Amino acid sequence: MTQMTDRITQLTDWSKHAQEQVQSANAKDQEDLTAAIEQVRRETEQRAEQLRREGAEQKAAAAASLEEARTKWQEHVAKVKSHLQERKGELDVKRAELKADDAEGYAPFAIDYAGSAILKAEYAALEAVRARTEAEALAGR
Repeated sequence: MTQMTDRITQLTDWSKHAQEQVQSANAKDQEDLTAAIEQVRRETEQRAEQLRREGAEQKAAAAASLEEARTKWQEHVAKVKSHLQERKGELDVKRAELKADDAEGYAPFAIDYAGSAILKAEYAALEAVRARTEAEALAGR
């Protein structure tokens, strides 16, 4: 659970950083704003690549884990059929553990995905500020 809390804290930190960047964007000149946007774009691309790699790794691990779980489950069901009523409680525990394992495996991916979305939102907001300041400068304001 501590790892999950740490990941949520990291997501909060990313969001706060994005908020601070966008709030300070109006005070930046075009060169600084362009540099900030480029930095966020690079970070977004790096995060996307990291998510693709991790997603592929998790997919492979999940497929192997699922196949192993499926095989174990089939063996378990074959043994348990004759004692189903006696072992119903054990089956419920196993199902709950598998469900918990699946949820715990998915949560970090979802947190990383949300972090990537925050970076993209920061990028879009910074780009909007830069475009507006550029338009106002061209209009002579």
